[in-house]
Amino acid sequence: MKLNFDRSARIKILLIVAVVLMAPWFAPFAMDFIILADFMGFEALLIFLFASSRSGMTVLRGHLAEFRSSAAATFSLVVALPLFSPRVYVTHATASTLLAVFACSVLLACAVWVPAMMMSMRVLS
Repeated sequence: MKLNFDRSARIKILLIVAVVLMAPWFAPFAMDFIILADFMGFEALLIFLFASSRSGMTVLRGHLAEFRSSAAATFSLVVALPLFSPRVYVTHATASTLLAVFACSVLLACAVWVPAMMMSMRVLS
């Protein structure tokens, strides 16, 4: 038995499946989507989706602005660390590079470099 659905039936089935899958995000509008798809067609559903996406974009912009401010605050804290002052940074970069070159082991270089870095941060701060 082969099921032959016309184009509009396939679109409605796909929309119902999509609504069921996306219900946690579009829960208040799930029934509106199904009714619009059934009575007014796919084009009206797309227009409704674009019209209702404006509030979603506002929320997304708010989250993006919050992320930017958090990233800027984190960056300013990292830049203020004593490790990144020029005197300490050049000393550690030179010592770790020489250690990696002479020891030929990145694991050994990190095992020696990380404790020295942690101790210098405690001493300088």
